[in-house]
Formats: sequence, structure tokens, C-alpha cells
Amino acid sequence: MIKTILVAVDGSAHSKRALEFACDIAKKYEANMHLLHVVQQPMQDHVLTLGAASVMVSGTKADLKRAGKQVIQAATDLAKKRGATAVTSELAGGDPAKAIIDSSKELKADMIVMGSRGLSELSGILMGSVSHKVSHLAKCTCVTVK
Repeated sequence: MIKTILVAVDGSAHSKRALEFACDIAKKYEANMHLLHVVQQPMQDHVLTLGAASVMVSGTKADLKRAGKQVIQAATDLAKKRGATAVTSELAGGDPAKAIIDSSKELKADMIVMGSRGLSELSGILMGSVSHKVSHLAKCTCVTVK
């Protein structure tokens, strides 16, 4: 039933809970898990944290890409620690909702799992949350974890 799960990770606490939830589902269904981090310019400085990894992000493209790779690595480590066996990852850029939808189509994902709130709460209020956009545009099951 569930063969491929796309998990959007951004270093937020909600993202970590979403990853933990996705790991449980992947383990139960022996599903492939694909981790996606979308690099975007923050409106202000942020600290990305996932597991033991913590990175201050200030804003240059190189810094954001480096931080994104660290978030993906920490998420991969956590997924494997939680029993996920088939884990792949991707670093994308641009609009997060579009990147998640595009990746889900390319992967033919059966499920997208993401946190209910990420790091861009102010921009979410102004433009609509990423999870809201994805849940309306995706062709597969979407799970938003609080």
C-alpha cells in the first residue's frame, strides 16, 4: 500500500516530529523514505536543529546550502536510528510547496509527511503555510504532524 514516503525536513521541532512519525510508518510498511530539504532565504536569522545537530543560519546561499546538507544528514541519521532502512535525500531550492509537490510527482510518492509549522511562521501568515498549500495540491496522501 505505502511504498514511498516523502518527508519534508527543515530543522524545526515540527519537522523532527514529522520525521519520527514517517519512520514509524516506513518501518511498518517497509516503505522507501525520501527526505527533502528546501533551501530558501530566511526573513531573519534562524537556528536549525534536528537531533544533536544545531546550525545558525545567517543568510548567504553557501551558508544556507551547507546548513541544508547538515539538516539532511541529521535527518538521515535519525531515520536510520529509528529503523528506516531505505532512505534517500534531496536538497532543493525555490518555493518549498512547489519543490515538495514536484518531488512527490517525480518519486511517485504514496504519502507526504511534513510538520504543521516550519521555520517561516511570519511568511506563512502572510502567504499561506507550506503544509496547507501542499495538502491542497498534492495527488497523494498528505499527513501534517503537530
